[in-house]
Amino acid sequence: MPRRTSSAAKKNRHLQRSSSPPVLTVEEGRQQLHTIARQFGELEEASENLTDRAVEVGPHRRGGLVLLPKVDVEEAERRRVELEREREELLDDLEVFGISLLAEERLSSPTPVEQLLTIEELAREHGFEDLVAE
Repeated sequence: MPRRTSSAAKKNRHLQRSSSPPVLTVEEGRQQLHTIARQFGELEEASENLTDRAVEVGPHRRGGLVLLPKVDVEEAERRRVELEREREELLDDLEVFGISLLAEERLSSPTPVEQLLTIEELAREHGFEDLVAE
């Protein structure tokens, strides 16, 4: 005799971790919204990935709306801000490194006095106009 699954187990199936979020019909989403909201509200720690606990809702199970726990969204936003800060720091470091390489190249051979450039001219020539104060 096949084992029967309880209705509570069926309702909670959508919160289990899977490779893709479960997709509910609009009616299923409407019926389960309070349960999903309560369960998401009880979560204290964010999941590793934003979509680990996502629930999709849409007509004919085609999606259109994604429900996510607030703790997961807040953590994803915190990570995004941190990555953007790190990206900006890396771009700044890369710019300094490029300027250092440019200076090293220029200093590696003597330049006749008539070919010397001001720092402003050098910056403009190599696309660093934003570093030169007008």
